[in-house]
Amino acid sequence: MPIILGVLASFFIGVSDTAGRASARRASAISHVSTQMAVGIFVAFPAVLLVDSAWVWSDAISAALSGVFIALGLSIVYRAMADSSSAIAAPLAGVLAALIPLGWDLLGGTAITALTLVGSAIAIVSMAIVTFDPFLDGSTIRKGVAWALIGGIFFGVSNTLAGNTSELSGAWPAVLNRGFGFLALIPLVLSSRVPMFLKPPVLRIGVLGGFAGAFGTLAFVIGAQQGNLGTVAVLAATYPAVIVVLTSIFDDDHIRWWQAIGVAGAVAGTVLIALG
Repeated sequence: MPIILGVLASFFIGVSDTAGRASARRASAISHVSTQMAVGIFVAFPAVLLVDSAWVWSDAISAALSGVFIALGLSIVYRAMADSSSAIAAPLAGVLAALIPLGWDLLGGTAITALTLVGSAIAIVSMAIVTFDPFLDGSTIRKGVAWALIGGIFFGVSNTLAGNTSELSGAWPAVLNRGFGFLALIPLVLSSRVPMFLKPPVLRIGVLGGFAGAFGTLAFVIGAQQGNLGTVAVLAATYPAVIVVLTSIFDDDHIRWWQAIGVAGAVAGTVLIALG
């Protein structure tokens, strides 16, 4: 089940980030993320009634902090994807989102099989390949790398905090992640003087991102609670492959040959992780 939940997390995060990319090109990235977080609260909360969920204070604090980090990270990465390129921001942020939790797991002594490590390595390299673009200019690359590094570190810390919650707390960490993510953006909204919520017609994109982001967070949190944090984090971080496929369908992007190899590599890495 953790493997399946990790794959579902990748899919939903990919959908959410595709919406974030589209929204950030038309409105403020901060407005999109605050809209996404607000919608996510209402989407995630019913899961508390469907999944055995107890209030655990240590998990609640960890989840609240994870929400702050993910909200700031998303605001940074969505802006980088809009101003620079998703080919730079998405894979770099995704790699850090995978490596930090995986490193935490390994340092903590979690037993991970050799096959799982090989699958993780293939999946992480595939992330970089799938959105590689040789036609980007130097300034675009520098801008994307700088912001993606910061956003990716925030992603990795958030995933580590949310994924280290106990199975006893169930869906509560996902609800708190969305709730405190929204609260963390209020000072940014006020200081930036941007709308708290997206306005029509961009609003529907934010709502879509909110639904997908909440489902992705739920799948990741519950998957990490039931399995290895590092393994589930690597699976969830293959979302750039989902972005590439979705943008080729809905945004007139074309999948190049190396991107097809990257998508195949992400699938192969997932299979090896599952077998491990």
